[in-house]
Amino acid sequence: MPDSLTPRDLWAIETMRRQGAIMEEAIAAAGADDGPTSRCRRWLAIRRQAAGYERYLEPWRDAASFGRVAAPIGRHREAMQGHQSRAEIEIDGADAETRRLARHGLGIRVAVVGKGGAGKTVLAGTMARLLARQARQVLAVDLDTNPGLAYTLGLPSTEAGLPFEAVEEDPGANYGWQLAADTTPDEVVSRFSTPGPDGVHFLGVGKIGSIEKEAAKRSVAALVQVLLGFGRPDWDIVADLEAGPTTPFERYHGFAGDTMVVVGPAWRSGMTVRRLLPMVASQRPVMIGNRFGDEPDHPGLALAARIPFDPEVAEAERRGLSPLDVCPDAPAIRAIVELTERLLLAPAD
Repeated sequence: MPDSLTPRDLWAIETMRRQGAIMEEAIAAAGADDGPTSRCRRWLAIRRQAAGYERYLEPWRDAASFGRVAAPIGRHREAMQGHQSRAEIEIDGADAETRRLARHGLGIRVAVVGKGGAGKTVLAGTMARLLARQARQVLAVDLDTNPGLAYTLGLPSTEAGLPFEAVEEDPGANYGWQLAADTTPDEVVSRFSTPGPDGVHFLGVGKIGSIEKEAAKRSVAALVQVLLGFGRPDWDIVADLEAGPTTPFERYHGFAGDTMVVVGPAWRSGMTVRRLLPMVASQRPVMIGNRFGDEPDHPGLALAARIPFDPEVAEAERRGLSPLDVCPDAPAIRAIVELTERLLLAPAD
């Protein structure tokens, strides 16, 4: 290995080491003797998590700046592919009914992306609470520095982000911070998430309260590590990503099985979504038209659902209140209910 490794190189190597350790721990736990359905569900989760780690490597493999650590990246990719292959063997070894039951109990992973102002935060927050009302364990994660998801969940907004004890400085990490070495993704959720209405657990990147953007810079890389490494098979995750193409380009959505791409009726919203789609193509992109009236669909963008413009929802947002609490029977909320029900019928893996 070259002697002239940069802090970024060393961070990449350490990140892959941590990912490998998380996978080995998950594989060891998969052998617990608690019934064939639970074992099959754990292997489904292992396959999904290894695929997420492999996807996270994509921009690294294409970046000239990581050429010095190309060999470790290649080995890590092969290891993640090996975990997926082993999981396939274990899953295929279960009978059809066991696989069906295991998939039914597997938590869903959803990233919500789109142009600013398209309404992705209302969709993400409302969907998270609707899932929790089905007696499901739900983690809602806000990766957007603009206030929003906490309000939509019915929580007060906070600028804090993750506490200092959950993170550590690393000059090679994004913005110079990452998850603390002695803290696992599961521990972050258990210790630092905020309980919200309907039992949703909330984690946020923090808001920009000063020109230094300290809370957000401290938290963003760690939260991406949590999203990728949180492996509890039966938990749902709904993450609201920052508007625009930057976070999808950096694979912040790599944890997700489904990526909801929210587009508004404006021409610029459609243009942004066209730039986003190639970046999320590997994770079942679902096109959602939001705040539409009588406008036609954008040419070439096939919408899976249309959520109407709703004055009641707009007023709830203006007041910083949860639309699900203020106007649960509004047409836009009913449309999100239908969309959530459809999502639950789709296979989670």
